[in-house]
Amino acid sequence: MTAPAERAPSPTDLAPDARPPEVRAVLDGLLEHLLNGVAYCRMEYTDGQPSDFLFLYTNPAFHSQTGLADVCGKHISQIVPGLRQTDPALLEIFGRVARGGQPETFVMPVKSMAEWFSVSVYCPQPEHFVALFDVVTERKKAEAALEDRARQLRFVLEGSELGFWDWDIATGKVERNPQWGHMLGYTFDELQHTAQQWADFVHPNDRERAWASIFDVVEGRSTSHKLEYRMLHKDGSIRWILDQAKVMQRDEHGKATRMCGTHTDITERKLLEEELLRQAHVDYLTGVYNRRHFMERAEQELSRAHRYGSPLSMLMLDIDHFKQINDRYGHKVGDTVLKAVADLSHATFRDVDILGRLGGEEFAVLLPETDQPAALEAAERLRATIANARIPLPGAPPVSFSVSIGVSSMDSPEDNIDALLQRADKALYKAKDSGRNRVCGRDGKA
Repeated sequence: MTAPAERAPSPTDLAPDARPPEVRAVLDGLLEHLLNGVAYCRMEYTDGQPSDFLFLYTNPAFHSQTGLADVCGKHISQIVPGLRQTDPALLEIFGRVARGGQPETFVMPVKSMAEWFSVSVYCPQPEHFVALFDVVTERKKAEAALEDRARQLRFVLEGSELGFWDWDIATGKVERNPQWGHMLGYTFDELQHTAQQWADFVHPNDRERAWASIFDVVEGRSTSHKLEYRMLHKDGSIRWILDQAKVMQRDEHGKATRMCGTHTDITERKLLEEELLRQAHVDYLTGVYNRRHFMERAEQELSRAHRYGSPLSMLMLDIDHFKQINDRYGHKVGDTVLKAVADLSHATFRDVDILGRLGGEEFAVLLPETDQPAALEAAERLRATIANARIPLPGAPPVSFSVSIGVSSMDSPEDNIDALLQRADKALYKAKDSGRNRVCGRDGKA
């Protein structure tokens, strides 16, 4: 028979131990089956400095983690030449602890072995140490990759000026990046990490629909949250925000636990859209509705008047002798007269009344909830106001001007806007034929 192989000595063999043999056997078994690598070593010093160490015991996990075999009874300098030159910090720690120093735990790259190690080391007896370790190279690579991705994400967010938010739904805590606050005039230190602060910043008129959109995603009715709404800036102004988010984590029951999203400041775009819309609806010179939008609004009011049986009246007004004003004073003064008619009309009529420039010197006014007598009265009030207005000229007498106004009112459910305009136009020409600076209704009387 072949004699059994001699077992390498363990720390329980080499260190004095008064524990019963059965306890020692359990500890030996623990070391043999431990998943962490274990090495028991004697430290050697040269001129008082740690220079080498001798392996006295290693467990099986030491060999599986490092790939090194048959190291007991050998110096590290024999097994890993150059370690003293490439990894002096490792020798320094082992030497310090082996001299009776406090136990230490550290994570360190060992260059001579091209691996990262997580190590705990203590001194069982003078000039000896026991190292318990794991090779954590893959973990460190994963951490580095995560850090790199986080850095890339930060660069993307900063470069694109996106505000980022990460909501832990269970705790209510919200992590945000500095740009999230900068959009609203706040420093990062001024931000509170709560969903309530976001809600407080949302414009009161938009708050309900913003929450509704988010809860549609949280509760699974929608896959993503994408909404444009207003938020309150620190200086009191309004910022338009594009908010986009998704639920990133759900628990085993499907309940949302984490939601992440971004904020984009779209204020400039919204202002441009509003200006383009205004230009599409408004006469550039006078600021009143252009013909197209006036007709759209008039049709809406006509439908409402038919639906509720309400009275509705139309005024058409034309500046008297406008060509003569242009010829005598120039187009700049003519433009000023057009603006004055628009401004005086706005000042005379109600907010619900609809004023538009149909073209040239011709304007129209739709008066909701207004019958013929009331419309004639409002028209006469405007006529008198305009007749008393004056436009000053430098070094010359002021310019006076007048308007003629035709009035029509809805007579039957079959009336439409075209019919009202035609009747008002006929009344307008009656006013002009009667000497101008007059108001005429359908029957030709003011």
